[in-house]
Amino acid sequence: MGIFDRIILTLYTFSLTFISLAFILMALGWLAPLDVVRASLSDPDGRWVVGIVAATFFVVSLRLLYFGFRRRYPGQTLVHQTPLGEVRISLDAVENLVRKVVRQVTGVRDVRARVLHQGGEVGVSLRVTVSPDLSVPEVSDKIQNAVKNYVRNVVGVGVHEVEIFVENIGDEVRRGRVE
Repeated sequence: MGIFDRIILTLYTFSLTFISLAFILMALGWLAPLDVVRASLSDPDGRWVVGIVAATFFVVSLRLLYFGFRRRYPGQTLVHQTPLGEVRISLDAVENLVRKVVRQVTGVRDVRARVLHQGGEVGVSLRVTVSPDLSVPEVSDKIQNAVKNYVRNVVGVGVHEVEIFVENIGDEVRRGRVE
Protein backbone atom coordinates (compact mmCIF):
# COMPACT_ATOMS: atom_id res chain seq x y z
CA MET A 1 0.00 0.00 0.00
CA GLY A 2 1.52 3.30 -1.10
CA ILE A 3 1.60 6.63 0.71
CA PHE A 4 -1.47 7.88 -1.18
CA ASP A 5 -3.50 4.88 -0.05
CA ARG A 6 -2.28 5.28 3.52
CA ILE A 7 -3.43 8.91 3.52
CA ILE A 8 -6.82 7.85 2.15
CA LEU A 9 -7.08 5.13 4.80
CA THR A 10 -6.24 7.62 7.55
CA LEU A 11 -8.83 10.15 6.36
CA TYR A 12 -11.40 7.36 5.88
CA THR A 13 -10.77 6.07 9.41
CA PHE A 14 -11.09 9.54 10.96
CA SER A 15 -14.32 10.14 9.01
CA LEU A 16 -15.81 6.84 10.17
CA THR A 17 -14.74 7.63 13.73
CA PHE A 18 -16.66 10.93 13.68
CA ILE A 19 -19.69 9.33 11.99
CA SER A 20 -19.69 6.56 14.62
CA LEU A 21 -19.46 9.14 17.40
CA ALA A 22 -22.41 11.05 15.90
CA PHE A 23 -24.49 7.85 15.80
CA ILE A 24 -23.60 7.07 19.41
CA LEU A 25 -24.64 10.57 20.46
CA MET A 26 -27.89 10.27 18.47
CA ALA A 27 -28.62 6.97 20.23
CA LEU A 28 -28.17 8.81 23.52
CA GLY A 29 -30.74 11.43 22.51
CA TRP A 30 -28.83 14.18 20.69
CA LEU A 31 -30.88 14.60 17.50
CA ALA A 32 -29.22 17.66 15.95
CA PRO A 33 -27.29 15.59 13.35
CA LEU A 34 -30.62 14.15 12.12
CA ASP A 35 -31.96 17.67 11.60
CA VAL A 36 -28.87 18.56 9.53
CA VAL A 37 -29.30 15.43 7.39
CA ARG A 38 -33.03 16.11 6.90
CA ALA A 39 -32.33 19.70 5.88
CA SER A 40 -29.60 18.59 3.46
CA LEU A 41 -31.85 15.99 1.82
CA SER A 42 -34.78 18.39 1.43
CA ASP A 43 -32.64 20.84 -0.57
CA PRO A 44 -31.69 19.80 -4.16
CA ASP A 45 -28.16 21.17 -3.78
CA GLY A 46 -27.83 19.40 -0.43
CA ARG A 47 -28.82 16.10 -2.06
CA TRP A 48 -25.98 16.54 -4.54
CA VAL A 49 -23.52 17.09 -1.70
CA VAL A 50 -24.81 14.05 0.20
CA GLY A 51 -24.66 11.97 -3.00
CA ILE A 52 -21.08 13.03 -3.78
CA VAL A 53 -19.95 12.30 -0.21
CA ALA A 54 -21.67 8.90 -0.29
CA ALA A 55 -20.16 8.05 -3.70
CA THR A 56 -16.70 9.05 -2.45
CA PHE A 57 -17.08 6.79 0.58
CA PHE A 58 -18.28 3.97 -1.68
CA VAL A 59 -15.28 4.28 -4.04
CA VAL A 60 -12.82 4.50 -1.15
CA SER A 61 -14.45 1.44 0.45
CA LEU A 62 -14.04 -0.54 -2.77
CA ARG A 63 -10.40 0.51 -3.07
CA LEU A 64 -9.64 -0.48 0.52
CA LEU A 65 -11.44 -3.81 0.05
CA TYR A 66 -9.32 -4.43 -3.04
CA PHE A 67 -6.11 -3.85 -1.07
CA GLY A 68 -7.42 -6.00 1.76
CA PHE A 69 -8.18 -9.02 -0.39
CA ARG A 70 -5.80 -8.82 -3.32
CA ARG A 71 -3.34 -11.63 -3.69
CA ARG A 72 0.09 -10.73 -2.46
CA TYR A 73 3.18 -12.00 -4.19
CA PRO A 74 6.54 -12.16 -2.40
CA GLY A 75 7.96 -9.65 -4.85
CA GLN A 76 9.44 -10.01 -8.25
CA THR A 77 10.78 -13.36 -9.29
CA LEU A 78 13.48 -14.70 -11.54
CA VAL A 79 12.19 -17.37 -13.90
CA HIS A 80 14.25 -20.28 -15.26
CA GLN A 81 12.87 -22.68 -17.84
CA THR A 82 14.14 -26.23 -17.41
CA PRO A 83 13.23 -29.41 -19.28
CA LEU A 84 11.08 -30.44 -16.32
CA GLY A 85 9.28 -27.13 -15.91
CA GLU A 86 9.54 -23.61 -14.64
CA VAL A 87 11.62 -22.55 -11.62
CA ARG A 88 10.81 -19.23 -9.93
CA ILE A 89 13.20 -17.61 -7.46
CA SER A 90 11.99 -14.70 -5.38
CA LEU A 91 14.16 -11.59 -5.37
CA ASP A 92 13.72 -11.64 -1.58
CA ALA A 93 15.44 -15.05 -1.56
CA VAL A 94 18.29 -13.64 -3.65
CA GLU A 95 18.59 -10.69 -1.22
CA ASN A 96 18.89 -13.13 1.69
CA LEU A 97 21.56 -15.04 -0.21
CA VAL A 98 23.48 -11.82 -0.93
CA ARG A 99 23.34 -10.77 2.73
CA LYS A 100 24.68 -14.17 3.74
CA VAL A 101 27.64 -14.06 1.36
CA VAL A 102 28.52 -10.44 2.23
CA ARG A 103 28.52 -11.17 5.97
CA GLN A 104 31.14 -13.86 5.29
CA VAL A 105 33.59 -11.29 3.86
CA THR A 106 36.22 -10.38 6.43
CA GLY A 107 35.75 -6.83 7.66
CA VAL A 108 32.00 -6.50 7.03
CA ARG A 109 30.15 -5.60 10.22
CA ASP A 110 26.63 -5.03 8.88
CA VAL A 111 24.88 -5.26 5.52
CA ARG A 112 21.55 -4.37 3.94
CA ALA A 113 20.85 -5.60 0.42
CA ARG A 114 18.46 -4.71 -2.38
CA VAL A 115 18.24 -6.80 -5.55
CA LEU A 116 16.58 -5.56 -8.74
CA HIS A 117 15.82 -7.58 -11.84
CA GLN A 118 17.35 -5.91 -14.90
CA GLY A 119 16.70 -7.82 -18.09
CA GLY A 120 18.17 -11.30 -17.78
CA GLU A 121 20.45 -10.26 -14.93
CA VAL A 122 20.18 -8.72 -11.49
CA GLY A 123 21.57 -5.56 -10.02
CA VAL A 124 22.61 -5.55 -6.38
CA SER A 125 22.69 -2.48 -4.14
CA LEU A 126 24.38 -2.84 -0.77
CA ARG A 127 24.66 -0.65 2.32
CA VAL A 128 27.50 -1.89 4.48
CA THR A 129 29.38 -1.08 7.65
CA VAL A 130 33.02 -2.12 7.48
CA SER A 131 35.80 -2.56 10.00
CA PRO A 132 38.09 0.48 10.43
CA ASP A 133 41.31 -1.55 10.25
CA LEU A 134 40.83 -2.68 6.62
CA SER A 135 41.07 -0.93 3.26
CA VAL A 136 37.62 0.05 2.01
CA PRO A 137 38.55 -0.44 -1.69
CA GLU A 138 39.89 -3.94 -0.98
CA VAL A 139 36.85 -4.95 1.06
CA SER A 140 34.58 -3.51 -1.66
CA ASP A 141 36.35 -5.54 -4.36
CA LYS A 142 36.02 -8.70 -2.26
CA ILE A 143 32.32 -8.03 -1.70
CA GLN A 144 31.62 -7.35 -5.38
CA ASN A 145 33.46 -10.47 -6.56
CA ALA A 146 31.92 -12.68 -3.87
CA VAL A 147 28.39 -11.51 -4.69
CA LYS A 148 28.86 -11.79 -8.44
CA ASN A 149 30.32 -15.31 -8.28
CA TYR A 150 27.97 -16.65 -5.60
CA VAL A 151 24.78 -15.41 -7.27
CA ARG A 152 25.92 -16.77 -10.65
CA ASN A 153 26.80 -20.18 -9.16
CA VAL A 154 23.85 -20.63 -6.81
CA VAL A 155 21.00 -18.86 -8.61
CA GLY A 156 22.26 -19.21 -12.17
CA VAL A 157 21.78 -15.54 -13.02
CA GLY A 158 24.40 -13.00 -14.00
CA VAL A 159 24.98 -9.92 -11.91
CA HIS A 160 24.83 -6.68 -13.87
CA GLU A 161 26.40 -4.57 -11.12
CA VAL A 162 27.12 -4.60 -7.41
CA GLU A 163 26.73 -1.08 -6.06
CA ILE A 164 28.16 -0.53 -2.58
CA PHE A 165 27.45 2.34 -0.23
CA VAL A 166 29.71 2.29 2.82
CA GLU A 167 27.32 3.58 5.42
CA ASN A 168 29.70 3.49 8.35
CA ILE A 169 33.21 2.49 9.32
CA GLY A 170 33.17 1.09 12.82
CA ASP A 171 33.60 -1.85 15.14
CA GLU A 172 30.01 -2.01 16.34
CA VAL A 173 27.57 -4.33 14.68
CA ARG A 174 24.33 -2.48 14.02
CA ARG A 175 21.40 -4.33 15.52
CA GLY A 176 18.08 -4.49 13.73
CA ARG A 177 14.76 -3.92 15.42
CA VAL A 178 13.30 -6.80 17.30
CA GLU A 179 9.61 -7.19 16.58
